[in-house]
Amino acid sequence: MTICRVDSLSKHYTMGETVKPLDNVSFSLEAGDFVAIEGPSGIGKSTLLYTIAGLLEPSEGRIYLFEKDTARLSEKEKTRMRAEKIGFVFQEAILFQALTVKENLFFPQKFNKKKDPAQIAYLLDKFGLTDRINFLPYQLSVGQRRRLVIARALLNEPMLLLADEPTNDLNEAWIEIIMESLADVSKKGGAVIMVTHNAQLAMQAGKRYYLQEGKLAAIN
Repeated sequence: MTICRVDSLSKHYTMGETVKPLDNVSFSLEAGDFVAIEGPSGIGKSTLLYTIAGLLEPSEGRIYLFEKDTARLSEKEKTRMRAEKIGFVFQEAILFQALTVKENLFFPQKFNKKKDPAQIAYLLDKFGLTDRINFLPYQLSVGQRRRLVIARALLNEPMLLLADEPTNDLNEAWIEIIMESLADVSKKGGAVIMVTHNAQLAMQAGKRYYLQEGKLAAIN
């Protein structure tokens, strides 16, 4: 099954001059793929993930998710797809500051009406947050906030995981656990796109691409 297909995707911004972070980008992910996208900071890697997720509109080209043309989906349909099938790890640890750890983790399940206390307990334990369930985000360390964001992205067992620098703020032991968790998504028949500037981590992916000057090139 083709989980994601990007067809001649471009994204333009006009800020006095036209900036093209994405210029005629094409690639696809099948079930079981783990893809790493490398490139310098600020080059457009995050823009690519946001556009695939439907959080940014493409200037040109098409994006197909689960064999559906996202341009033909309503906002409600895209929101449901994100809630049910897509996990997103933002580069910044974006959390609801007024919600506890458990409430932040549980939040995505409110959208697809799933309630799985066992999965929540498993993720809290796996990412070292069991004794922090009633803490607010400001009471967590930087690394704990990062792990909570990743746990939340994995909660609904997404078919497509979009991970933007997922190992930021983590030590080597936690990096290993996170990378194993990402790999598990692909091993279970999902697909992963990981943005990273770390070539060693990128080497753990099955496919590698390099983004520069808007162009995406495969790394052999």
